[in-house]
Amino acid sequence: MGRVLEQILQNDKEKFPNWLIDAKTFVEKLAEDAPKAFNLAFNRWRELYSSAYRQLQEANKRLERHGIPSKDRQKFRDLSIQANAQIQLLTDGKSRYSSDFFTYRYLATEGFLPGYNFPRLPLYAYVPGQGQKGTFLSRARFFGISEFGPGNLIYHEGRAYKVVKAKLPVGEIGTEGSNLNVRDIYLCSNCGAYHEHEVELCHVCKSNLADNDLVKRTLKIDNVEAVPAERITANDEERVRRGYEIQTVFSWPKSSNNQYRVQEAVYQSNGKTLFSLQYANSAEIRRINKGLQRRKDKAVYGFNIDPRTGVWESAEKQKQKAFLNPEKALPVRIVPIVRDYKNALLLSFNDPNSLEIKAKATIQHALIRGIEVVYQLEQGEILGEPLPNRENRRTILIYEATEGGAGVLKCLIEDEQAIRNVAKVALKLMHYDDVDTLVNIGDAKHRQSNDHTDSKFRSCNHGCYRCLLSYYNQLDHEIIERDRSDVVQFLIDTANGKLENRSTENIPVNQIGVHSDWLRKFSDEDLPTPDLAPVTLSGHVFEIVWNDYRIVATTNVLNGEEEKEIENQGWFVAQLPENPEDGIPLEIIKALKGV
Repeated sequence: MGRVLEQILQNDKEKFPNWLIDAKTFVEKLAEDAPKAFNLAFNRWRELYSSAYRQLQEANKRLERHGIPSKDRQKFRDLSIQANAQIQLLTDGKSRYSSDFFTYRYLATEGFLPGYNFPRLPLYAYVPGQGQKGTFLSRARFFGISEFGPGNLIYHEGRAYKVVKAKLPVGEIGTEGSNLNVRDIYLCSNCGAYHEHEVELCHVCKSNLADNDLVKRTLKIDNVEAVPAERITANDEERVRRGYEIQTVFSWPKSSNNQYRVQEAVYQSNGKTLFSLQYANSAEIRRINKGLQRRKDKAVYGFNIDPRTGVWESAEKQKQKAFLNPEKALPVRIVPIVRDYKNALLLSFNDPNSLEIKAKATIQHALIRGIEVVYQLEQGEILGEPLPNRENRRTILIYEATEGGAGVLKCLIEDEQAIRNVAKVALKLMHYDDVDTLVNIGDAKHRQSNDHTDSKFRSCNHGCYRCLLSYYNQLDHEIIERDRSDVVQFLIDTANGKLENRSTENIPVNQIGVHSDWLRKFSDEDLPTPDLAPVTLSGHVFEIVWNDYRIVATTNVLNGEEEKEIENQGWFVAQLPENPEDGIPLEIIKALKGV
């Protein structure tokens, strides 16, 4: 494996990607983690099997009771049949290549083996089918979070099925909701990044998170179960029509030295900054199902779930259950979430308030279509999301949706000409001819005084499927306007712009400043690696900083007033000895390890 990687790097003129700091360490860690990754890849199968086996045991136990009504007996008999069908699907040794649980196909979908023909990390839904036959339907997680949402309808082989249950792992089932593996996440209201812990500053845009959006009790959903929908009510149809409120959030990845692996650049034109760019390989992208679009209280997120069975329950059923049996465990409210890892590029408008929502939506889809044409990609290989939400578009998260990634977004932050070409092609796609003249003049008003619309496409007013409209941006069709002057001017400025890199690859630990000895010492003690950027507090520059912990360390001696002033700003000041060999003070170890 090391020899193969060495040959690849030699062919690439030994240019290391930003996620690869040391090739030897990377190979050793990959080999060391392979058995663990192989074991973890089977967790999905174990969860499905345990859930089916538990259902079988419960159904058979109920069938052994005497005197139960015939209707209930038939219900438990059907549950037993369905559980046996699921177990057979999961354990059938004669599975063909088309089966989701054929060994190599399964390992490919779970990400352990390369598999570009299979939907990686899908969301499974079990539908019972006709008679004793059943099957697992798989969808890409980003689509499955809504298609397999609580109470939604699935149409399969001429029948409708209703999603009624989330299959919870054995370790996540208890008599109370406290045993569910739920987590609170904090969302940045400026750029849409998420944080798993409460921090002072956003790790992406450095905005203050005092007014962040807290999403409580998120639960990762991997598998669901549906039942035949004999009667489809008007309420069901309304849910399908209006759908769910889905929000996309992201986080940049960290390297082994606890630094964010991200490349940054700014794009300028005519002496002003148009936007900034941040790119990362394998960024973690999550989609949150906040609830139905038609719910009464938009501030209340999520759905009610029975923590013992995983059954989704409405508020009305919850009240009835509490009335009939007050001692029975009540459902808890959770927020379904899915996640995946994609190569992603974040485009942040320098002055988002200067553009209307329609302009920003049009720019987003114009740039994505331009990327597709320049790099000869199919529609859907590159997708984009407005962040932090559709009503407040301040940034655009563009990510490579295909398995393995198309590998083109990195070019946009490394090749200055790439963004220019994308902008020119976008203008051509928007049915403007003689684009070179428009770009050279540099003023969108020239387009108005001299009609530059291609005569073949003058029937296109705001947009059509030959320019910016596509299956993937249907939600924005009503606000896309290709003929807006501010959109054309933005693309003209982009075509005349200049890319200025602010950072490239992360600096290895042994190359960081005068405090490299201290950094090695922190690493030896298994403490978090300090952030690279220094912090200035009360006139003092601190080069050893842990932003997430609000801790700064220094070898300089501060007087009591200075230290108190810094602590009043919410920081903890740690005093380091001059020589790292004297050891790390106990107060720093306790603060960083939470002892």
